[in-house]
Amino acid sequence: MTGRARGRSIDSVADDASRGDRDAIAELSQRIVPLVTRRCRAELRSPDADRVAVDICRSVLAGIRRRRHAGEAFLAHLYDAVSREIDSLPESSRLALPFGDLSADERNVLVARIVVGFDVRETALSLRTTTSAVELVQHRALAKIRRDCLSGA
Repeated sequence: MTGRARGRSIDSVADDASRGDRDAIAELSQRIVPLVTRRCRAELRSPDADRVAVDICRSVLAGIRRRRHAGEAFLAHLYDAVSREIDSLPESSRLALPFGDLSADERNVLVARIVVGFDVRETALSLRTTTSAVELVQHRALAKIRRDCLSGA
């Protein structure tokens, strides 16, 4: 979905944007705003979510020229930026996610897959892991949720 919109990978668009290509910057903006907004709306209270999403997108785009490290996937960079910003906010700004007793890894995979809408490959890139690990963590997280629902927890 997000990785190859219009036939170009998001990494290719980010590379062009990092060289100052205005069309690439505009395309990158169009592609990241919905991703960041969905994640912020899923984890933050309404008054803060959209403002934080806009701030994150502006920050990522403003720093695009100096952000690329050799071989780093843009989705990993973006996911890190969103996570850092959300983690820096007070607890009162955050929503309690309905993921029960999931580990941070399980929660991150489910948020990326279900809320943001990443496919397995994009989730693996954003979390700096493998597709097999994403599938395994997702399976374990869903089994845990299923078990909790059936036990009435």
